Amino acid sequence: MKKRMNTGWIFCCGLCLLGLLAACKEDDPKPKPDPEAKITLKVNEFIYEGLRSEYLWTSTINWTAIDFKKEKDPHAFFKRLIYKDDRWTSLTDNAEAWNQAFAGYSTTFGFDLRFGYIGYSDSLFAVVRYVYPGTPADRAGLKRGDFLLKLNGGAITVKNYGDLYDKPTVVVNKGILRDKTLKADSIGIAMIAVKMYQDPILKDTVIVKDGHRVGYLCYTDYTDLSTPELVKVAARFKAAGITDMVLDLRYNGGGYISTARSLCSLLAPEAAVKRKERFLLKLWNEYYMNYWRSKEKYSEQLYETFVDTLGVNLNLSRLYILTGKGTASASELTLTGLTPYMDVIQIGDTTHGKFCGGGVLMPKHVWWNVDSSYYREIKNWGMYVMEFKFCNTRKDEFPHGFAPKYVVKESILELYPFGDERDPLLGKALELITGKQVAKARSGRTLPAYREAPIRRNRPLEGKAIDRPHRTAVPGRE
Repeated sequence: MKKRMNTGWIFCCGLCLLGLLAACKEDDPKPKPDPEAKITLKVNEFIYEGLRSEYLWTSTINWTAIDFKKEKDPHAFFKRLIYKDDRWTSLTDNAEAWNQAFAGYSTTFGFDLRFGYIGYSDSLFAVVRYVYPGTPADRAGLKRGDFLLKLNGGAITVKNYGDLYDKPTVVVNKGILRDKTLKADSIGIAMIAVKMYQDPILKDTVIVKDGHRVGYLCYTDYTDLSTPELVKVAARFKAAGITDMVLDLRYNGGGYISTARSLCSLLAPEAAVKRKERFLLKLWNEYYMNYWRSKEKYSEQLYETFVDTLGVNLNLSRLYILTGKGTASASELTLTGLTPYMDVIQIGDTTHGKFCGGGVLMPKHVWWNVDSSYYREIKNWGMYVMEFKFCNTRKDEFPHGFAPKYVVKESILELYPFGDERDPLLGKALELITGKQVAKARSGRTLPAYREAPIRRNRPLEGKAIDRPHRTAVPGRE
């Protein structure tokens, strides 16, 4: 009897224990999904699908060996996919800011700077290469060639030079060059950054010299908004009866292909423009090349043609283009596209060598036929993707840039206003145009030994040749 009671007791205790365990199991909270992991997965999928379809060098990637679901860092995943010679395809989590910056809008002081060291000093000086009109820097009286020696009361260093671009307010002191030394002016210049459009037409003028009327245009970015202004410049040049043209692209890093197309159409021989001849060829990845060729209505994806320039075409047979190391992409497109149609004389330094273009790809382009809720969390991510190589109708390639016919260097310590004959690049162009040597500039000051600092801040359109808007003619979307 006692044995039965013990057995029953044990049985009852076992049931109770099982019940408690079951209750505890039901009360245990289920692990919550990690929102960051969900976003990472979606971004990885966007990168995978976008590059697999659009990327110029997609054939270099073994897509079947890639499992994007296992990737923990989208940026690292993206970098690992990019072709070794591709310096331009990029990823952002703020495509809206990209698009505004590409349009020419940003919060800015409005200057472009280069940095250097005098002698063996560890302190930097900045040189103003140019100032956008109407910006805080312009209103503060800063000009091309000005030195900046102090920032917010102290020296400019590799640790704080970024404040000249990123801070909402700064105080700078100009540097005065005397006896091979730069000394800071005692008067500080305060500036407040503002969000505004930066007009890339820095200078347009007609230089009358020795029977020639020379149109001079200094242009820094191929923005959409600058197209009608370029038309106005061409109209002024046409009305002035220019005999020659100098296009200054030494600081122009690129922009929109549509704007480059308009500029080329303003400058090219009238007959070629009227016939809407092709001036640019595009080479896509194999998949897209086959598709464009198979669809006659999409054949225009394989080339760019001249467009009607509304009676202000300058009908030039010769064009002088001033270039520098930063002349890239849409600027190189202009140079190479016009070469088969006219005598293009390049003066300055070798260009960058940006021979491909593309578009800003966003989730809405990848998942065009899917409800937007699928990509809502990552809708502002974007990729600037290299989608095609470009060349002129002679199929001239330029992976290492275009070397100038006339090599002319400029010193960052001795910069002259745009349109000034003392500028060595413009001076060389005027010498070639008139056949007479232009007097060499003599500033009267002794320049110190200096080292250019390997630091800089790229402008948004630098290295860009953007197709806009992103095409909707894609296989499967018809």
